Amino acid sequence: MKQSLGLLEVSGLALAINCADVMAKAASITLVGLEKTNGSGWTVIKITGDVASVQSAIITGASFADLQHGLVAHKVIARPGEGILSRAAPAGPAPTREADQQPDTEVVTEESEPEGNPADREVSCNLCLDPACSRQKGDPRSLCLHSGK
Repeated sequence: MKQSLGLLEVSGLALAINCADVMAKAASITLVGLEKTNGSGWTVIKITGDVASVQSAIITGASFADLQHGLVAHKVIARPGEGILSRAAPAGPAPTREADQQPDTEVVTEESEPEGNPADREVSCNLCLDPACSRQKGDPRSLCLHSGK
């Protein structure tokens, strides 16, 4: 079945999230993403799915946005050309069916410290950028090795 692409442009991120929720509840679609556009806080909602579902979702989302006085534009591309959906969709692994997956037989081993120069290790602390610091991004600042300096 051929996929279609739906675009709904609204004014504001909060309205975009509400519209995406309404569209997802109205039809069987896949939300590709929200993209902030240039100017006036406009946001584009990108969805994919079969033609009828995308048309239904876009009509529902556009009417909801119009009621909130935030509709900018909307468009459904029924059967986009080759390469259009691949650019609209984020890159990632293709979804697999559960029946096709093999059972996990992986043996978990303890991680050891990487050998070599400490400067070659990956930086995890976004405050001091010291590879020896055990603080992870999002942890309290007090856990940083250099928090008192």
